[in-house]
Amino acid sequence: MKHLTTCVGIALSILVLGLSSGWADEIKWKAQTAMPPEDSGTRHHAKALVEATNKALDGKLHTKLFQLGQLVPEGEMGVALSRGVYDAAYMPAMARTEAGNVAFGLPFSWESLDDVMAFYYDYGFLEWMREHEAGQNVFFGCPLPWGPVALFSNFPVHTLDDYKGKKIWSWGLMSAVIEAFGAKPVWFDPGEIYMALKLGTIDGVLFGPAELETMKLKEVVKYINLPAIIDPLVLDWSVNLDSWNELTPEMKATYEKVMRENIRDMYDRIAVENQMGFDKAEEAGVEIVRLDEKEEAKLRKIARDVWEIQSKKGKASAEAVDMLRAFLKSRQN
Repeated sequence: MKHLTTCVGIALSILVLGLSSGWADEIKWKAQTAMPPEDSGTRHHAKALVEATNKALDGKLHTKLFQLGQLVPEGEMGVALSRGVYDAAYMPAMARTEAGNVAFGLPFSWESLDDVMAFYYDYGFLEWMREHEAGQNVFFGCPLPWGPVALFSNFPVHTLDDYKGKKIWSWGLMSAVIEAFGAKPVWFDPGEIYMALKLGTIDGVLFGPAELETMKLKEVVKYINLPAIIDPLVLDWSVNLDSWNELTPEMKATYEKVMRENIRDMYDRIAVENQMGFDKAEEAGVEIVRLDEKEEAKLRKIARDVWEIQSKKGKASAEAVDMLRAFLKSRQN
């Protein structure tokens, strides 16, 4: 009996020591991407970030990535993340909050990856977004710059009047810009874009050039219309706040370190595919059309007018737009 008591005591001691030494059960997270499986963002942002954080936090946190619609429909992702239906998401912030339109990128605002990184990490916009979204039970993890967004269409745009009456799949405030030209913006699951273009349900799409190849959009469009309206467009990796707060301070620090350290590499990999998309589309006979200086100036003015529309959508939107304006002014000095 004495021997049995000793063994039990040793076993309990090992259990207690194990728990206190980090041998507790690994935390399991579920994440979902808002983009199709073949999309460059899903592959080089969502999948890569999940792999990097799983490796860095091996044995402590493991995230399983689900594809578009596997957990919740794309249109419900923001609310579901807030409510903790799943733990993390690759998606545009504008799908969660009105001020997220600024996080996503205002038309003709920043002009490079360096601009985005400086605005978020040096100018304080990352912390601003985190404070703003905390009220919705979301932790804004990191920005994920994606690349230029241009119009791919079955009609050429030589003047802004060419948009009139056209149905265009579009994102965020880009919808307000093309609507000002007389186009009709539409939105649906991005996985349906190819067939919508093929069937003529839409006349064009505002999307990234990598997807001309990866989603085979080069097969169903005739024109690439430049300049890009946003460059780079920014999605993000965000986490349910309750899930985030389950992590230890050390785990949070590691997770944040991994996010920031991988942003540029992920962007560079997508940039390679963006160039490939342009090249493969041209080889397939897709024509590149660029507005002349006069029409581009009109486009930029209308885009900046849209900023004012965004600014009037609430206190948070006004603050975010003001921050962006101040930041861009500082970059010019």
